[in-house]
Amino acid sequence: MKTAMLYSPGHIGIGETATPVPGPGQVLIRPIRAGICGSDVHFYLGHRAVASYPHVLGHEIVGRIETLGPGVTKFPIGQRVVVEPNYPCGVCGFCRSGRGNICPNKSSAGVTATGLFSEVTLAPAEFTWAVGDEISDEDAATLEPLAVSLHALWHSQARLGDTIAVMGLGATGLLLVQAAVAQGVRVLAHTRSESKLALARSMGAITPKTEDLAALWKAEGVIAVFECAGAVESFELALASAPRGSLVSLIGLSSEPAKLVPLRFVREGITLVGSLIYDHPADFQKTISLVSQGILHPSRIVSERFRFDDLARAFETAGAGASVKVLLEM
Repeated sequence: MKTAMLYSPGHIGIGETATPVPGPGQVLIRPIRAGICGSDVHFYLGHRAVASYPHVLGHEIVGRIETLGPGVTKFPIGQRVVVEPNYPCGVCGFCRSGRGNICPNKSSAGVTATGLFSEVTLAPAEFTWAVGDEISDEDAATLEPLAVSLHALWHSQARLGDTIAVMGLGATGLLLVQAAVAQGVRVLAHTRSESKLALARSMGAITPKTEDLAALWKAEGVIAVFECAGAVESFELALASAPRGSLVSLIGLSSEPAKLVPLRFVREGITLVGSLIYDHPADFQKTISLVSQGILHPSRIVSERFRFDDLARAFETAGAGASVKVLLEM
């Protein structure tokens, strides 16, 4: 079968691999659409290392059930599904206390486990979710990054009428904007890209132009700041500008050391938290429900579409940095 193979940084193509057979508790899925995630791009560009090459990327897919493994009865053949691609162990202390998102034994498709960008692919039935006909293929393919944004928003405790700031308007930041506005939260959105600012405005965000974020956020009553850019400069600016008593939620993944002033955090009661993926199973259930009801449309962030056979050009486009979400038509 055709499989997306990362042979080395910057060198991706379609190779041939054996068609897998689902084992107990697994399903075999034929993808319809797939989204290229920021983590896929980081692997492609060589910013993050993989265990070995060639490496199969991808974790954002919608597809149809092709075969059921032994013991799986909850899906009919042909059911359209999405995959929740992070698989906590379920038995460690973090999993038992409801914090499977930070499980140290977690397996992640396309990261620590084989990715999903293939003609057919395996997934655990427990982490496979049926989607109804009211959800389009493109909305279904972007459910996973929406769940990431919703998890951060819900854990911030931002409520109807509150004001938040979002720094960085990639897929996560823009989906956070859409979700927050839909829940009656006022959003100040910040990035350097004029096209992404325009998209944020179309979703209901305010995009003020100022160099003094500290003064702006204080005047506007910002109660939470979401750092989605994943750049150390953005992280430090968020920390330096966060208003007294606010929360700073880190969603972007920067690996460089950053500076902060502990005294200010203590004296001004600022809370710093990291937000990683989502809680299983509640967050995916709620995310699918919000899209099913037509409250959220995550496919609004889709900027380019490519055929699977044009994989190399799709990754070149995603890696150039101007895109928001690149979809593969499988």
